[in-house]
Amino acid sequence: MTGSASRSRLGPISLALAALFAAGAVATSGCAPGGYYHTSQSALDSLLTSQAELTKRIAALERKLDVTRETVQASRAESDTRYRDVSQRLEVLDGKLEESGARVTQLSQKVETVKHRLSADSAGGSAARDTAASLDPEAMYQAAYSDVAAGRYKLARESFQTYLQHFPDTDVSDNAQYWIGECDYATGDFAGAIADFQKVVQNYPKSDKVPGSLLKIGLCYSRLKNTAEANRYYRMLIQKYPKSPEAAAAKERLTAKP
Repeated sequence: MTGSASRSRLGPISLALAALFAAGAVATSGCAPGGYYHTSQSALDSLLTSQAELTKRIAALERKLDVTRETVQASRAESDTRYRDVSQRLEVLDGKLEESGARVTQLSQKVETVKHRLSADSAGGSAARDTAASLDPEAMYQAAYSDVAAGRYKLARESFQTYLQHFPDTDVSDNAQYWIGECDYATGDFAGAIADFQKVVQNYPKSDKVPGSLLKIGLCYSRLKNTAEANRYYRMLIQKYPKSPEAAAAKERLTAKP
């Protein structure tokens, strides 16, 4: 290895020390110019200070790197946990979706069965009585309601009437009577709808459909240009069910300009 190569690998501190020794030798021989030693010493002190500051910066960077590394590891672990959690939830949802699909399929089959039996029921006689005994009330109601949702109001009305013939006292019999009125209202038979909604009020006085029926009766009279009767039912509704949403709607109707 050449002398120049060795000198090129000397660090700043080594060069400073060499300069200091050279300065000492010159000073000893009495040939050093004034202040040369002190200048060399200052250069060495500056280099040592720079090295100390650089060491501190490196240490600080290493600490930041450690913190960053730990943060990345923690985030990765958290992401893995979330991914597993999401995967488990998706599996649960898939299971519920399959279960719901199976229930929908079963309900559709029941609806079709009910419609078929209702067709047979129109023939009358003992066969009709046997059919009525084997009807599923829930499926029968859902079949009628599906017709309402599809806008088949005439068919829905007939289905709800048949339901009430067989099941006049179930938990949803009042709903069935109410939807008969809605079917008449939707087809413009306001006089028929009034009679239907009055049956809800009379036959099911404790039903939660009574406020809606009173409001609908008022609306039917309004459509028939009978403002006096319409307002009478609006006031009746407000008096009997003052906190109901239907009462709020009735108040708006009473205060609306003609």
